Amino acid sequence: MLAVLGLFTIESPEWTVEEAAESLGASVSTTYRYFRALTKVGLLSPVSRAGYMLGPAIIELDRQIQTCDPMLRAARGVMADLIGYAPEGTLMLLCRRFQDRVICVHQVFGRGPHEPVSYERGRPMPLFRGATSKIILAHLPPHTLKALFAQRAHEIAAAGLGDNWDAFKRALAALRRGGVCITKGEVDPGRVGIAAVVFS
Repeated sequence: MLAVLGLFTIESPEWTVEEAAESLGASVSTTYRYFRALTKVGLLSPVSRAGYMLGPAIIELDRQIQTCDPMLRAARGVMADLIGYAPEGTLMLLCRRFQDRVICVHQVFGRGPHEPVSYERGRPMPLFRGATSKIILAHLPPHTLKALFAQRAHEIAAAGLGDNWDAFKRALAALRRGGVCITKGEVDPGRVGIAAVVFS
């Protein structure tokens, strides 16, 4: 049933029961029961043409995260202070790993005009590109890294993080020793990314 929620994206924000059943490889009757249960608690809402979209309970849950998440509560004041030392046009992000991606959970804009950036709150970003992603990647447990390399060696090599397991380990060890990752234009052209990991 929870896999139903994973179907809803910006690219595909509306689903019918039949479409969802086909995508999930489940029967229409089972999928209908899932949709009915998720609608009852407000996680889905019916819309026109027998379609469904994410429901208002998602907004309520987001507000709870914004209010109660201990990392966010600790970070807001620090970020508001630090941005005052940054050059014009700076954007400060607080990000975390989400499955096999990195997601921005809070952002603070510095003074002056801002060029558009790909990182937006709630938008998943690749795990192998950009300073934020790479510094998080460098601090993942060895068994997680080994599984990632086994599944996605081609992407890792394309990101310049090593074309074999030993090279990948060395690249990440260098990032951990440095404490900071700096990239240029890896996510947005002309933008420099500077990232450090925050431990709980």
